[in-house]
This record gives sequence, structure tokens and C-alpha cells, in this order.
Amino acid sequence: MNPGSARQRAVLTALLLTPGQPMTAEQLTEAVWPRNPPNDVMANLHSYVSNLRRLLEPNRPPRSRDTVLRREPTGYVLTVDDDCIDAFRFERLLHEGRRQLQAGLHQNARRTLERALALWRGSAYPEVSDYAVGAQAASRFEELRLLALESLWEAALAEERDFSMIAAELPALAMRFPARERFSWLLMKALYRSGRRAEAIDAYHRTRRTLAEEYGVDPGLELQELFATILRGERLAGSA
Repeated sequence: MNPGSARQRAVLTALLLTPGQPMTAEQLTEAVWPRNPPNDVMANLHSYVSNLRRLLEPNRPPRSRDTVLRREPTGYVLTVDDDCIDAFRFERLLHEGRRQLQAGLHQNARRTLERALALWRGSAYPEVSDYAVGAQAASRFEELRLLALESLWEAALAEERDFSMIAAELPALAMRFPARERFSWLLMKALYRSGRRAEAIDAYHRTRRTLAEEYGVDPGLELQELFATILRGERLAGSA
């Protein structure tokens, strides 16, 4: 299905973010035209909704009631199974993987989180990133993707898999997202547990310098405590 123009895709995106829940015309307008909407904004919106209805139900008999994209007294409602939407499947798997991780089911958590991340095919909502609804959704799901990556590597580390493999994958993430100290924490822990103490110390100092130069802050307490443990050469909690 080709959802049409960028504005029409933005309308569909807004509706997909809240399937089964009504969105008023005003809410859709604000999502798609956050600033300076055209004078004929309602006519444009109705046109986009009509086009989407034809695309979503191409075989619907004339004058029959719309069943997928309906107009209710409280607004427009898009009815679709959550499992048909990758974003909802990803979020469900992320929450399940996090629950398994907290319960100590590390192998299950790793596999669940791998399934969640496999749903990603590039950035979120790239075709509507210039519109408010797309930008907001993309920002939220990027944060969730990073949380999934952190949780995946935490599960792999707790599972006591190949620490050298884990340490090889994490540096790029720690460098790309220095403000997310959890990546540095995981990298330091993986390096230390694979016998690379000096590299773990270097990883801490790189993070500390980056945080100071770019954000004017010191590493958080958790990272400082791990650094102190590594400096003393002590066994990490939870390791054999």
C-alpha cells in the first residue's frame, strides 16, 4: 500500500500511534500542521482521510460503513491489530525482555530483546520526520531502541557469554552515545571480565573526558563505583 503524500502519511502515522483511540480533527491538525496551518486545513484533512479510507479498504462496497478508519462523535478512530504494527510489537517485546532480565532469566531476555531489535529497519518514521507527529514518535522510539540495546548487552553480560565479543561490540555505542553512561558501564565491565583491566580504565577516562568537555558534568555514581572497583582489582558483583 502506498499511503500517498508526506502530509497524508503524517495523518496515518498520527492515527497509528493511537490505534483504537479517537483523535479529533484538531489533534490531527496540530500533529500535521504544528505551525501556520493553511486556511483550508479541514478540507485538506478530510481529503487525506478519504484517500486513506480508500487505500485501507479498497473493496468496501459504496456507501457502506467504514470499518478500519471510522469517524466517531469523539474523532477519527483507526482500528487495527496491534501485532500488525512493528512499533507496538517492538515495545511489547522490549517490556517482556526487560521483565525477563529483572527476573534473572538472562538467556530468555537476550533472545526476546534480539527479536525486538530485529524489527528495526533503519530510523523510525523517516518519511514523516519533518512533521511534529513523526519527529516526536521517532525521538521516543529512538530512546526505546537505545534502552533495548542496553538491556540486550546487560543480559548477554549477565549470561556470561563471550566477554571479548561483547567488548568488541560496545565501544561504538559508548562513543556514539556518551551521555548514556550505561553503555560505558557495560563496556568497562565486559573489558574487565575478559581480563583487559587497563582498557577498562581507559574506557572510563574517555567517558569522563567526553562528559566534561561536551556536557560539563562528571560521570554518575554507578560508573564511578565500577571504576573504583576495577582500580582496586576486586571481583565484580555477580561474576564467578
